[in-house]
Amino acid sequence: MRLDTVTAEIRPRSDWEAVDLGFALARRDFWRCIALWWLALGVPTSAGVWLLWDHPMLLLALFWWCKPAGSRMVLFELSRRLFGEEPSWRSVWREIPKAWTRRFFYRFLWARFSPWLPVTLAVEDLEGLRGKAYKQRCSQMVRRGEGVVMWLYFLSDIAAAWLGFGILALFLMLVPEGQDGAWTRAIESWDPNFPMELPLLITRTVVACVMLAIPLADVFVTGAGFGIYINNRTWIEGWDVELAFKRLAQRLGKIAVVMLSFFMIGFSAHGAESRTPAEVIREVKADEAFKVHTVTDKIPKPRKSSIQWSGDWVEILMQVFAICAAALLVGLLGWMLWKYRHVFMLRGPGVKDDKIAPSARVVMGMEVSPHSLPADVPGAAWLLWQQGRHQESLGLLYRGSISRVMELGRVEIHESDTEGDCVRRVDQAGAAVHPAYFRGITGAWIRLAYAGVSPADAEVQALCRQWPFGEGRAL
Repeated sequence: MRLDTVTAEIRPRSDWEAVDLGFALARRDFWRCIALWWLALGVPTSAGVWLLWDHPMLLLALFWWCKPAGSRMVLFELSRRLFGEEPSWRSVWREIPKAWTRRFFYRFLWARFSPWLPVTLAVEDLEGLRGKAYKQRCSQMVRRGEGVVMWLYFLSDIAAAWLGFGILALFLMLVPEGQDGAWTRAIESWDPNFPMELPLLITRTVVACVMLAIPLADVFVTGAGFGIYINNRTWIEGWDVELAFKRLAQRLGKIAVVMLSFFMIGFSAHGAESRTPAEVIREVKADEAFKVHTVTDKIPKPRKSSIQWSGDWVEILMQVFAICAAALLVGLLGWMLWKYRHVFMLRGPGVKDDKIAPSARVVMGMEVSPHSLPADVPGAAWLLWQQGRHQESLGLLYRGSISRVMELGRVEIHESDTEGDCVRRVDQAGAAVHPAYFRGITGAWIRLAYAGVSPADAEVQALCRQWPFGEGRAL
């Protein structure tokens, strides 16, 4: 393998760039790769068609199972073309039997469903490794781009099926008008109650189209796997660095020869006047830089001390750190208990709920505190309605309802809540705060306040009469 003869740019690439490199190699020699693929499977396919003509689905399964033989021929072509070699047809014919017999039981039985087939096939065929060395090399090669290889392997069959149906559609479009009688009769004989029982003509046509599409997808998947294999070897073995040095050597080769010639001439002329090697060595050793200097240091004896700096101080610091951490943890726990003390507060039987104030005084800009409301809310609201002050009447009923559910039902309503938030909080509080009545007064208020739709007198009178919060029921 000579790197200086490669026909593609060798450099470290990302995983998808390596796939693109493989696609480019497959596109460059596409027709020859397709021809070699069919040369590998032509004879077995012809025999299968003759034997399994009445069982097209079994023929398709066997055709798919033998696909690695065609992949090997595509890999043979791409690998030789990458390194500047053009395989002869004689070498191609010699390679076809090897594509079937090389590790037949492993490749066609044991490892047939391997999702890393596009990469491991290159390790197997191009490097010739077996056994433990093969496993180690495969694990090394699939470490980079493993996910990309698996996606390509699984999506290749989907792409082949999609392309096969595209070929089928093209075939049906090109059938001359009036010459599709057999196809029409086959479609008419198809029983919709048994959709999986296709007529034999339709099954044969679909299988033939898919068999034509499988090699089209496999050529590019094999090329992508070979591109990832080349990229991994570039990352691991530094092919780009080796190529750079070789090109640098080629550029500097002639200059190096000329410089070496001048150097040899100058060295020969200087050698006649130079001193002997022994004299040069003695002169170099006599230099001050080679003089041996001796330095004597006195090491004082360690004093006995109650504190050992190397051990005791570390232990003291660890104790201080542990105390600080414990104090910080206790302080944090105490702060959380104080901040959320309302969660842990339990009301005893002697505590009256009436002493708990409502959670908000103003809701949506409306005053809802008890002292802002009349003693008889429904009576005052009905009086305002009879006076024609409809919005004030419903507003009083709505404000009174909010105030009562907050005061009597302990519903947490905030100043920023909307009508929908209030309804949701009342529904969550349960039947004690009369959610059905609250939804009714809320709906009437929304229609009047936002849509300008005034409810009927009977509806308002019913709301006043049904007031469920303890006062004003006799209207």
